[in-house]
Amino acid sequence: MKRTLHSSTALRHAWRLHLWMALTFAAVQGHAQRTGQLRLFIDPGHNYSFVLDHRYRMNSPLLTLPEGPHHFTFWAPQRRMVDTTVVVTADSLNSFLLRMPFSAEYEQYRRDLSRFKRQVVWTRAAGITATVGFGIWTFVSWGKARDAQQQLKDDEALYSTLTTPRHITQLKEETIPAHQDDLRRARTNLYIGGTLFAASAVATAYIFRRTRERNVPVFEDKEKMRFDGLVWLPSSTGGLWCASLTVPIR
Repeated sequence: MKRTLHSSTALRHAWRLHLWMALTFAAVQGHAQRTGQLRLFIDPGHNYSFVLDHRYRMNSPLLTLPEGPHHFTFWAPQRRMVDTTVVVTADSLNSFLLRMPFSAEYEQYRRDLSRFKRQVVWTRAAGITATVGFGIWTFVSWGKARDAQQQLKDDEALYSTLTTPRHITQLKEETIPAHQDDLRRARTNLYIGGTLFAASAVATAYIFRRTRERNVPVFEDKEKMRFDGLVWLPSSTGGLWCASLTVPIR
């Protein structure tokens, strides 16, 4: 009789435990099934990625998540990783806005590239421009000097054919001196242009030789390596702007 009583008591306790566990499991399941939608507005908005809850790498702008806090690690090219937590409200459309700041490496790359352009690209361009300009000046001056010299030869040939004293006097006192002045000016410009052309060519060659070992800066996205390796390194959030918005679904 006692054995039967003890057996019945044990069965009642087991049934109560089973019922409590079933109700608890049902409550947990019912609670876990409550979800909300999360829409992400990220700047830049075309090529970002994120790791959700330290496990899932994604880039979808619209998510359906269980209610409660969720951890996000955002990354985009040239931007600094952003580590944040977003709280999702059940049965609601939740919005999260984030403007990702540029990474320190990218800011340094832009400064290095700007310095490279000033010290190498623009310096070389200035040397090439000056050399080409003085080369054109020299070529034009040479053409004018050649024409002026040919004009004097034509004047000499004309002098031997003239028979009128007035024409001879005009040629000797006016025409030939004027053409001689043209030749002197053309030769002067030719000498100056040639000298400047040679000097600028030498200077340009010197600039190229001095800067030939200067390579164009290359951007190394260290934030991407950290993101791909799922390693989070804390950093300052200066310049970061973010906000969240919850809209109930009716």
